[in-house]
Amino acid sequence: MSEFSEFFVPSSDNIKLHARLRTPSNPRRMPSGEVGVFLICHGLLDTKHATLFQGLQRMLPYVSIAFDFRGSGHSTGTTNYGNYLEEAEDIRHMVDHINGQDEQRVIGIIGHSKGGSSMFLFAQKYPAMCPQLLINLSARYWLDQEIAGRWKPHHLEALEKEGVFMWRKFGGTPAAKAPMVDDGYAGLASVDDVPMREYWVTADHLRMRNATDMSVVQRLPFQHCYVLNIMGSKDKVVPERDVWEYDRVMRLGAPDSHRVVTQVVEGASHFWSKQFELAAIEDIISSWLSKVLPLAKL
Repeated sequence: MSEFSEFFVPSSDNIKLHARLRTPSNPRRMPSGEVGVFLICHGLLDTKHATLFQGLQRMLPYVSIAFDFRGSGHSTGTTNYGNYLEEAEDIRHMVDHINGQDEQRVIGIIGHSKGGSSMFLFAQKYPAMCPQLLINLSARYWLDQEIAGRWKPHHLEALEKEGVFMWRKFGGTPAAKAPMVDDGYAGLASVDDVPMREYWVTADHLRMRNATDMSVVQRLPFQHCYVLNIMGSKDKVVPERDVWEYDRVMRLGAPDSHRVVTQVVEGASHFWSKQFELAAIEDIISSWLSKVLPLAKL
């Protein structure tokens, strides 16, 4: 029997979100008797198949569901550079689906990179649906700022002349691989059975991203939720200062200091794919859960 099982969740706009479920041999239950579920959200150009998410699913003593956002992995639809609010809606559909199952409830969400920012947007927009535990891995705070050199001269020229450019291919392994691009995402692994897609960027997508305001984290439902922020000191995609800005702004809205915990892992990268990085995340999350579960009454 496979360790994972997979299924689709339909959304209200006819998107099918593809998800992967892992149920440990003795899944943790809440005092109410319901099975606690963690939802795992991937980042830009990524899928639920990444080493990080498989490691998280095997580490958690809870039922866990990792899924592909629209236009990524095995999900249908399209994605774009600025669709954070669309991804927040994808999270809403997933949470609604899981909570609609007998004796199951989402108690935590883990979001990596873009998925972490989308997670926070969901939690602020739908406070009644926000679970008690939010774990942010390497999310960007200032979305109007880019990695130096991400857009090459030919990208900017095409954007000025045509209003659109093809950034790169992502997803599965094509018959003829595209040349490696040094834009911070060269380390992402391909997945053979995932559709290969082209990632097009338009001026509208850039405006949408630039206008996405992550200061909304000050208005998270801190009356019932707890946040863990984790960052790697060797992250070449998101600057370390972003995680500390999340920490600072969250504390403006949190009623007490233990609601927000922020930790930087020395030597860790953005993608958390090395063994020592996965081990560090496991230690940090396990330690944090041991402290907040009694407070959250889970």
